Amino acid sequence: MNQQLIFNHDFVYSDEQDAVSFSCLLAGLRLTGYIARPDEVSADVWLSQVQAAAFDWEDAAEQVLTDECWNEAGEFWLPTSVND
Repeated sequence: MNQQLIFNHDFVYSDEQDAVSFSCLLAGLRLTGYIARPDEVSADVWLSQVQAAAFDWEDAAEQVLTDECWNEAGEFWLPTSVND
């Protein structure tokens, strides 16, 4: 685990993005991750599923952040499945 990467465990559903969002700190930089909602899953169910697999999503985020794949706003997107 990267000790300069801290996850805030603040998963929420964003209607605007149609995705679950969460924040993390990388060496003091606040970043926001998004996980798009699959079409066949309701927002409430998707949020629950993401929360239940939080550690897997955090591992996926760590991989993306290692490659510095965020935009100018500090946002990044993860694949809909942690296995993608």
